[in-house]
Amino acid sequence: MRPGQDVPTAPRTTSAGWLLANGLGGSSSGGAAGAPARSSQALLVAGALGRPTALLLRLDERVRGETGTFELAGKPLRARGQVRLEEFRVDPWPTWRWSVCGTVFEKSLFTLSGHDAVVVSYHHLSGPTVHLSASPLCVVRGLDQPPRPGARLLGASQGIPGRVRIQLASWAPTLTLWHNGTFLPARVWVRGIEYPGDETDGACEDALVPGHAEGLLSPGHSFHLVFAAEDALFKTLAAAGRLGTPPSHTLAGCVAELNLDERARLTRWRHAAIAGADFTARQAAAAHGGPAAEVARRREPLVDEQDRVAVDLALALRAGLVRRSHRRTLAATLPPGEERGAGTLQAVQALVSLRGFDLARDVLRGYVEYLDEGLAPETFDAADGRPRYGSPAPSLWLVASADLYARRSADSVFLSATLYPALEGVMQALRQGTRHGVRVDAEGLLAVGDVKRADLNALWYHALVAMAQLSRLLSHRETGAFYLAWAHEHQKRFGDVFWDDENGRLYEALTPGGAVRGLSPSQALAVSLPPALLPPERALRLVTSLERELLTPWGLREAPGSERVSTAALGAFVTAYLRVHQRSADAQVRARGWVETARAAGHATGHVPATLRVSADGSRAEPLGDPASTLSAAELLRVWIEELERAGEPARTAGPA
Repeated sequence: MRPGQDVPTAPRTTSAGWLLANGLGGSSSGGAAGAPARSSQALLVAGALGRPTALLLRLDERVRGETGTFELAGKPLRARGQVRLEEFRVDPWPTWRWSVCGTVFEKSLFTLSGHDAVVVSYHHLSGPTVHLSASPLCVVRGLDQPPRPGARLLGASQGIPGRVRIQLASWAPTLTLWHNGTFLPARVWVRGIEYPGDETDGACEDALVPGHAEGLLSPGHSFHLVFAAEDALFKTLAAAGRLGTPPSHTLAGCVAELNLDERARLTRWRHAAIAGADFTARQAAAAHGGPAAEVARRREPLVDEQDRVAVDLALALRAGLVRRSHRRTLAATLPPGEERGAGTLQAVQALVSLRGFDLARDVLRGYVEYLDEGLAPETFDAADGRPRYGSPAPSLWLVASADLYARRSADSVFLSATLYPALEGVMQALRQGTRHGVRVDAEGLLAVGDVKRADLNALWYHALVAMAQLSRLLSHRETGAFYLAWAHEHQKRFGDVFWDDENGRLYEALTPGGAVRGLSPSQALAVSLPPALLPPERALRLVTSLERELLTPWGLREAPGSERVSTAALGAFVTAYLRVHQRSADAQVRARGWVETARAAGHATGHVPATLRVSADGSRAEPLGDPASTLSAAELLRVWIEELERAGEPARTAGPA
């Protein structure tokens, strides 16, 4: 490319993808071939702005050797010729091994925890010296916006040796590049970039190349590029002690220290997650009794580093952890990074399964702070972070997860001083009536306006039971007895009005016009939440209906006949399925297979998509939308630890207390 050129691009495809998160709601993602296949993928998505914004789409790389110049992007694995992608791996982060003109080198990249930054390194392994040029393709686009051609970017760059500041738009952060080569300024537009992996056809956009970073790959010499939406990145990293003591004076030295730091962070999380999962699995096995109780007394771990399902899902859960101002919370999906109250608070239960009590407490405290008339936020505005309220579901999941946290952590101080008073306020506000028509009616059923939904009333029942348990923990015996009596009354009324005996399922909702028939994955909550809301005979009939009409190997259809499948819904269904089948060996084998299949269904390695599209004959599924769902990873992780036997050892059972 040369300054002023317009470069058309052909569609690129990829068979695998990767995604890294930075803890701010930002990310880096792409395909195995290097180029993004979806408009949500980008090499650098900045999350600190509140609205995740793509700044750097990709790098177009060229290698010049003795026999010519060759482009790297889009090469299939082990393609023949002078350019071969010999290997691609994602552990601990994306790494490509290339062979070009007899020279073998590796490209790797990682994000920096707590910063909107990505580090790209090229390491010479063998062969003669080659010249490498990397051209950054820049955009400024919120991930909630579709790609479009004709973008106008400033592209103004200011450079000093080793650093370039690129101003893309007046309202966007400056993109800063640090490098240990040379930078040749340019203003090149790459036109018509298409995304073959998107659901909508024909979407394309233009990207600006503000210049070309160039360096040599020779024995003992590596080429490094660091892109960040933070001009003072290295000063901040040095002050935090992440560049060594004393801080390195070279970019290569800084990158080496950052590499070690990020690896250490991943290792600490992995070790803590596996230790916590093993402890929980042992507790759960003991609680299940029978043969599982013997398993709980074994010396060898029930969950260890060889358990790839547990390890991958724990890392996927970590990716969803983000900071929002002073709060720690869980993003719903990545790369968009938005927060949804009900899903966030449900996913907290997986943190408890890992015994990540500090993180779980932080998330719960953040939602307690935002309670308003008994309602927890449904979402937060992407522009200014203001909470938005509506459904009572987040409040009910707050009660459920707070109950689990309090019983598992034994954190009586946080329970008595913060959680319990807030949860009592929630229960009383819902009972008396609050905004958006949320109230408990004269029959004791939870209604939103004139509609009484089955799933919300299942959560309401569980909230009543949870408050009874929390009251007893704090020796509030009379209050606990009141909540328990209230729960029993609700259970009886629920069975009288919501059970559709003709079809062996629940009515979806009760309205002034009558009961609404249907079947959705959320009906499993009436069986999965402890204690089960339905009696055993009805619970079995409901689970059988869900299995017959909604279950696929990857999750549950959104409705009978729907091609859309929810992976997160598999969590509640597996718990309910095992409960009604008395945790039999056959039920365990089938459920384990569903979890393993759903875990591997995504197009971003190690992550689970929220939704899949299933083929008409039910034999194939393809991911839809965002590649990484925190709730899906959390729910699969929860049932893997607390419900399912360990793979290959039929007696190794683990389930919730």
